Amino acid sequence: MLALSLMIVLPGVRAQKTKTSSKKGKDNYSYDITFNIKGAKDTIVYLTLNYDGRLMLRDSARPSSPGVYHFKSNRKTEDGFYTLVAQKRVQYASFILDKKPFYMVMNMDTTGDPERMSVSNSPENEILIDFQKRTAKAQKEISKFSKARTHAETHEEKDSVEFYTQKIEAIDKEMKDYINQLIETHPNYLFVKMQKAFTQFDVPEFKDADGNMDHEARAAYYRAHYWDNFDLGDGRMVFMPVMQNKVKEYFERVLQYQEVDTINKYVDMVLERCTDTLTYQYMVNYLSHHYEASKNLGNDGVFVHIAKNNQLKNKCFWMDEELIEKYRKRVERLEPLLIGQHGKELIIPDTNDNWHSSHALPKDYVILWFFDPDCPECRRETKKLRALYDSLQTAGTRNFDVFAIANDCTPERWKRYVKEEGHPWLVVGGNRGNIDYLDAYNTYETGNPSMFILNKKRDIICNKRIPIEMIPSFLEQYEKIEANKQKRAAGK
Repeated sequence: MLALSLMIVLPGVRAQKTKTSSKKGKDNYSYDITFNIKGAKDTIVYLTLNYDGRLMLRDSARPSSPGVYHFKSNRKTEDGFYTLVAQKRVQYASFILDKKPFYMVMNMDTTGDPERMSVSNSPENEILIDFQKRTAKAQKEISKFSKARTHAETHEEKDSVEFYTQKIEAIDKEMKDYINQLIETHPNYLFVKMQKAFTQFDVPEFKDADGNMDHEARAAYYRAHYWDNFDLGDGRMVFMPVMQNKVKEYFERVLQYQEVDTINKYVDMVLERCTDTLTYQYMVNYLSHHYEASKNLGNDGVFVHIAKNNQLKNKCFWMDEELIEKYRKRVERLEPLLIGQHGKELIIPDTNDNWHSSHALPKDYVILWFFDPDCPECRRETKKLRALYDSLQTAGTRNFDVFAIANDCTPERWKRYVKEEGHPWLVVGGNRGNIDYLDAYNTYETGNPSMFILNKKRDIICNKRIPIEMIPSFLEQYEKIEANKQKRAAGK
């Protein structure tokens, strides 16, 4: 059994509204559950609810007689996947709490073995226990046949390998048929909805014009149909183990390397399907945090897109005005510096008081390099930039200029630094310029050193510091992407 910790509160989520009778009596209870646990000696047990990969404490009970624990409440209660947790923080059993008022009696022992469990007054949990029993049996048989197949493979017994493979495939098919039957027979059962959400769907074998497998078309189909078996309109799914797994897989793996416009498209698609307030709230909170905190280049653009179309359109009823205002200011700060935006021109003097424009340099690309001469990391990273600059210059392949801005220092310090280092690129500073360059490029927040890369049009193509050694490959990849965009545009 699994040891775990319990959380007391459920932050950022409101319980579903459930109607309870104002009159006293049996129907006034949202749940009335009895657990008969053979051999249990716990002086207290805990009723917990699954949320976002954690077990949230919802109730506790002491024994009414040896091994008997009775939970009864008329509080508003979330529908979802619950777990009874022992005093020593191990799981006794999991079950679905739904369709209030909810009455159930569950019999078990302390091992958590589904073969020793039974329930009454809850057909859905009878199915859950039957599923657990079938799954345990199937896993045991598959393990036995897998070991036998491995032995046969080692001894090159081809007929035996095929025999055990067929056995494993038959068990797998039997379980799939069983689940499909549950989905057909009990489509509204919460446990069955969870099993449906776990099922895989078929992806067509798309072919390109030459008859070869079109992997991009298959990937696009997968992205578009990923949620077909998941009911995002059912708020109860927020409190099921499948929710966190599916969300994290989709946005952290399936969409991980997609362009910002593509991610935004699927973010909108998912949120449109969240017709229940609980799933919508969960998804907006997750997506906002994930893309704001992401270190992937361009994901700040996804965060801005989400905020502008949700928080800043008064759709997030759970947020107060103060929090909404923070989102508004965050968007105002980030939006001008998103990839694809035109970089603000900087006109700043050098050590000789000659003024220079960041947009007037001859190379196709410009690296805006904000640094502080007294910052140790700035010195280390600037030395790396110098080494790269010199090596590309010697090879005749340097395709960028550096516009270095001495940030947050007195004129004397940065002038002394420029004289000592003798960098081959422009170094400007002195807290003078055509605009407040620290504010314009948000270096108050990002700190030193900060990097932006501008293309030939002086649009932003990189808005955060990347490893210095990756600059050439980044620019090479950028040019390939732009060339492919032009080809696709010409082909339309």
